[in-house]
Amino acid sequence: MKLFVRMIFMLFAFILFIQPTAAIVRAESISFHEEQVHFQSGDVMLNGTLFTPDQPGRHPAIVLVHGSSSNSREKYRQEAEMFAKAGLVTLIYDKRADGFSQSRVGGRSYSVLASDVLAAVAALGEDPAVDPAKIGLWGISEGGMVAALAASQSPQVSFLITVGLSGVQPAQQQSWHLENRLQHQGVTSPSMIRFASQNGIRFAVSAGLFPEATFDPMPVFEQLHQPVLAIWGSYDRIQPKVESAQQLEDALKRKGNEHYTIQFIPDASHLLRTSLDGFTQSEAFAPGYTEAMLAWLHEVVQGKPPGPQVKGERPGHDLPSNPGISRLSWYDSHWLQGGLFILLLGLFITGLIVTGKRNTSAQKSARLFPILFACTSLLTLLGMLGFFGFLMMTGAKDVAPILFGRPLPWLILQVLAVITSVLALLHARSWWRSRGTGADRLRADSSILLAAGLLFIPWALYWQLLLP
Repeated sequence: MKLFVRMIFMLFAFILFIQPTAAIVRAESISFHEEQVHFQSGDVMLNGTLFTPDQPGRHPAIVLVHGSSSNSREKYRQEAEMFAKAGLVTLIYDKRADGFSQSRVGGRSYSVLASDVLAAVAALGEDPAVDPAKIGLWGISEGGMVAALAASQSPQVSFLITVGLSGVQPAQQQSWHLENRLQHQGVTSPSMIRFASQNGIRFAVSAGLFPEATFDPMPVFEQLHQPVLAIWGSYDRIQPKVESAQQLEDALKRKGNEHYTIQFIPDASHLLRTSLDGFTQSEAFAPGYTEAMLAWLHEVVQGKPPGPQVKGERPGHDLPSNPGISRLSWYDSHWLQGGLFILLLGLFITGLIVTGKRNTSAQKSARLFPILFACTSLLTLLGMLGFFGFLMMTGAKDVAPILFGRPLPWLILQVLAVITSVLALLHARSWWRSRGTGADRLRADSSILLAAGLLFIPWALYWQLLLP
């Protein structure tokens, strides 16, 4: 009898202990309140909003980690309120705006951003409404890599959710994304696609314009012992989702982490909003997305993390990514390409000036051809610089109008490059034939444009201007 009473008492105590957690995660209509908070990360004070369920006791908690394109915490209010309604104390915060760059032009350092995440976790651990043993991270896109890095450095992080994670290096991911975006806009020219998604990326990597370009997230995931839920939308056009999922699964398996769930949500974009193609999306969460997270959390906070498992149909429409995009050859160096551009610009301008100063009647009659050559060359160089800058600033989001499978500016640049190359060859023939004619001064002046023309052709070939 005493044993029976003791068992009943232990069962009652267990139910009292476990029931709040089960209700916390499964319920989606719990009221909550929010407050502005501040926490210190190194020498930077970060501002955030804390969402706390209106229920007594300690609750599981989660920190939401920014993707690459966001700074304001308000971008994640919708997710934060969803988690709070489900019973989790949720923290969103403003991403630091500066002081974390490893790039010459600004950018990000994953290690610094991960330290901010850990500072947020530490702040949550001191909150009396938080169960310090059940604090997890949610990271979207690039934030998934940052959250994983933070989780690998702290035993205080008890679970990890990634949304739209890249399983490949950032440069490789961006190359894949640009190719998808260009093809979606109707670009079929291989030269245009290679120019933007390969040569342009390599130049940015070499020049330090692409921070954390070669960061490999998989060694970080190999260190994780926490339960992991990784979600991708079936129409994610920003991350190579199928490849990323496979890379993640392999990394977790290598070190024996079996508490993982990989899930694909149908008709969902990169940000897990409803989408029919991945390029346009609604503001509404894709059906099944929040349900998948809350069902998984329900098991995790009860100490029963599921896995290993893959849920949902793997999308079959992914392009292969380019794993060698960040392996630079000597001719990819920004010093070489930038120096060659400046040299060409200087030579053509000098040739144009020298040609324009010819005074004799014989010299004046020979000016038209070199001037045309120099002008088409300068137009090509300056147009190329402007178009490249446009693509860098806009991410090739709108390259219309498209003619013959090419953006109109690219088509014009290719025509100019072909004309310039033909004129360069004709100029070289003219220069060679002028030997021994007595026109030594004219031939010497033309040598400037000859040198520029001979350098222009390999430069144009590298930048795909002379290729189909």
